[in-house]
Amino acid sequence: MKSFVALFAVVLLAGCTAPAENKRVQMTQETKTVEQAYALCKGTVDSTLEAMRLSQSFVLGKNKGTNYLGKIADKSYATDEQVSDILAYHVDLTVCRDKAVDYLRIVNTDYAVLVSEYFAKDDKITADVVEKEITIGDANRKVKTLEYSFSLVR
Repeated sequence: MKSFVALFAVVLLAGCTAPAENKRVQMTQETKTVEQAYALCKGTVDSTLEAMRLSQSFVLGKNKGTNYLGKIADKSYATDEQVSDILAYHVDLTVCRDKAVDYLRIVNTDYAVLVSEYFAKDDKITADVVEKEITIGDANRKVKTLEYSFSLVR
């Protein structure tokens, strides 16, 4: 998390000395830097014990591609242990997300809105899994569809 703040501080300081005509390029670079800092933060969260357990059934983290077809076909609902892991994982992930959105609001407000909407839709999928309104396979398919849709508007 400290690397996230440090990386962002470097971007802001670099932006202070950029000529006005380079603002658009600087915004793009600043946005990429925030994305990179978010990826580092999320990578730390994806390395937690909860995330590693969840990645056995869910399309997330470092094992998101492992047994992909099995994960999207899973007709079971989250177990109580998985729900507990989801809630712990989500708390840690929310810290990364909030920092990223806060920094994006400074460097690229339009992109911050898109990212916030993406996170809200992902949170809805998470809530549906926790409340056992959808199966694990349904959640995995919805997450992949959401990721694909977001990639088209970036």
